[in-house]
Amino acid sequence: MAALCGAVLWPCVALSAPADVGQEQEAVVTLAQVVAVRPPPTEMLRGVVDSVDEGNDTIRIRLSADKTEPFKVQDGLLFNAVRFGDPVAITVQNISGARTIVGLSKE
Repeated sequence: MAALCGAVLWPCVALSAPADVGQEQEAVVTLAQVVAVRPPPTEMLRGVVDSVDEGNDTIRIRLSADKTEPFKVQDGLLFNAVRFGDPVAITVQNISGARTIVGLSKE
């Protein structure tokens, strides 16, 4: 019975093998390139909400006594979560050339 199954299935196995070893290696290289894609680096910052500008999708954070910086907001629901004066910890990524808040927690 095993010999019969082998005789029937052998042509299918032979047909499913890659026709060109170069194609197989190219597929492995392409897969390796996809796996090598890394998420953008993140930065953790702490500060106090200085202003909220929902019309421009930005929140301005006071990072120190003399430094205030605007950040784009990835998720518009953050506008409902913070108010002027709230101490926050934010996670920032550079998305499309703009420093963008991708995570926020109140402290």
